[in-house]
Amino acid sequence: MSAISSSVVGATADATTLGRRRRRTRRAAYLANNGNAAALGVGTRGRRANFKDEMRTRATTTEEETVDAFEAKKKSVSKRTCKLVSNVNNCYTVKGTIVLPDVHADDVYNMLTDYENAGKVFSRTIKKVEYLGFEDAKSGGSGAVKRIKQTCSWKFFIFGGNFNIDLGVVENDSKRHMTCTLEGGAQKKFGFLREFEGSWEVEENGEEGTKVTHVLSVKPSLTPPYASDIFVKQVEGILEDVEKEVETWENGYAVPMHRR
Repeated sequence: MSAISSSVVGATADATTLGRRRRRTRRAAYLANNGNAAALGVGTRGRRANFKDEMRTRATTTEEETVDAFEAKKKSVSKRTCKLVSNVNNCYTVKGTIVLPDVHADDVYNMLTDYENAGKVFSRTIKKVEYLGFEDAKSGGSGAVKRIKQTCSWKFFIFGGNFNIDLGVVENDSKRHMTCTLEGGAQKKFGFLREFEGSWEVEENGEEGTKVTHVLSVKPSLTPPYASDIFVKQVEGILEDVEKEVETWENGYAVPMHRR
């Protein structure tokens, strides 16, 4: 072999050896950077399988979290019912109940007896309220008759209107019960309402929360079309207002001034 050919062969051998060393170096670097995946027999398909398993785990976890959130929300949703109880001689009586979770009964009763702020809570049905004090100036405390004047509204489809009423209110604080009745003979004869009586009762309802019952008895001077639907819808709206109000609370509801 000539010197030239020997040198060519030697150079080729050196190049081959160098190439092998470079490939070993690159392979070692690849294994180091990829957690020795190839050495463990985990190639591209293995990594895809691991990715799919991870995504399944995430989906399962997300689904479980969604179910837990739904169950928690379901427990916190208020239960509400409303129906016509009777209609005797055009006197309609409607009863509505709502169960409010995570709300203290005393706070709800405080809100219902805060007449001067009733227009803020029941904005759809009460436009204005004026607290007139006790019917008898010497009276006071639970069981005494208090007088309030309200401007109320009603609406059903294209029908609607406003009316003013004077009410006598009797509170039973120990039972968290309040009743209001129409006052004034002239109003009974010529006003929008011939008879009116409304009551509220607030009770602790065990683990479910606080149960609120509202009963409304109304005999209008002139019976509007779909009268029973109007009054049922009226009570439904009132209970919705109660629910929306308590959702805004952070620290309950203070005792109104006239009960302090």
